[in-house]
Amino acid sequence: MGITDAERVLQIVGDLDRLLIEVRDPALDEAGIGREQWQILRMLADGEGHAMGEVSDMFGLPGATATRLVDSLAQRMLVYRRHDELDRRRVLIYLAEPGRTMLDHVQSSMLGRADALLAGIDPGERAELVRLLGRAVSTSDQPAHQE
Repeated sequence: MGITDAERVLQIVGDLDRLLIEVRDPALDEAGIGREQWQILRMLADGEGHAMGEVSDMFGLPGATATRLVDSLAQRMLVYRRHDELDRRRVLIYLAEPGRTMLDHVQSSMLGRADALLAGIDPGERAELVRLLGRAVSTSDQPAHQE
């Protein structure tokens, strides 16, 4: 009995996870931030300001963990808090300029490593890879079909 498509996909995703770690972790280590902190900085890069509950929900973190992570970013002046102008009881978190600079540097470092990994792949195949991975992610974000 041969390997199924689903089994092969799981193997490939495992290998991609290893590659992602090789691309991501050196840049994060150099910046002195963890994966969750990087994800928070990326979320805040839209400039809209986000409540702590949004941070918790987006990354599936307990509220106390999200608060601890944001506190550590605020201590390094990478993010700041401001009361919501429409609801003064609500506090929003924003990306500070040093946080944007750090995020840009981390992203640039990751892109350099990712480009090196993709160097042997034809540009047309790269485009197809991006399309298929994007489709897989968007499909996984949809609720399972029930009959």
